[in-house]
Amino acid sequence: MYGAIIGDIAGSIYEYPEFRDKLKGNINIERRLEILNKNNLINDSCFYSDDTILTIAILDSIINNASYEEKLREYGLKYGTVKLNKDNYFNNMFSPGFIKWCKGNCVGTSYGNGAIMRVSPVGYLFNSLEEVKENAKLAAYPSHNNELAIKAAEIVAVVIFLARNGYTKKELLKYLKLVYHIELNYNLEILQRTNTFDGTCNVLEKCLFLLLNSDDFDSAIKNTISIGGDTDTMACIVGSMAEAMYGGVNKYKEEINKIIPVEFKQSLDQGYKRILSK
Repeated sequence: MYGAIIGDIAGSIYEYPEFRDKLKGNINIERRLEILNKNNLINDSCFYSDDTILTIAILDSIINNASYEEKLREYGLKYGTVKLNKDNYFNNMFSPGFIKWCKGNCVGTSYGNGAIMRVSPVGYLFNSLEEVKENAKLAAYPSHNNELAIKAAEIVAVVIFLARNGYTKKELLKYLKLVYHIELNYNLEILQRTNTFDGTCNVLEKCLFLLLNSDDFDSAIKNTISIGGDTDTMACIVGSMAEAMYGGVNKYKEEINKIIPVEFKQSLDQGYKRILSK
């Protein structure tokens, strides 16, 4: 779960420039590749966004046995009007569509990548494949009742569950092909030169490719940011899975805990204690 938050924070400072570039039809390769030469994923300009907030919302739901819908709306309304006051970011952390959903009482049908950036606690806190699949669907359904979004959320949660239970990359790829018919025919250098901003669940296969073609936690995050696009959310998704595969998050915890609200850290502490107790 820290892996998701580290990815969000590491990718935060690149997202808006990438979004702006897409509007202009530009790709800034130099900016994308600069992350590859950095020793630390986090700097003083980085910040957490909706990816972190809703990851904590799902975690809160699980550890307190509350409904996913209730907690998603609660966190969306509590943090949805927060202004970051950053020149190089959107006016609000959450999309207008999500805030509208939070204020309503209907099931949303979005296929945005919000369904998959928040799902990591499901993969970590449930201890059977059946429970993971069912709760991934339940966590996506309230705002993302869309076949693509629900399937993508399930896949990310399943990868986390399998990776933390010892599946190798080769075994994961075999499982993804057999069960979900996924083919990861990408090339990192081509993605770095051509990938553009996409805020939908269509980013999933790229995230899986980046995970399975990484060497450790840091390289997974760096390579993800290096292809541009929706950098914070893609790095959040990849980071959530990379933590299960590699670990590698402990060296960032102290730094992350200085950035996120105290109540987020408290929820994370409870979540990891629950993992260790089973």
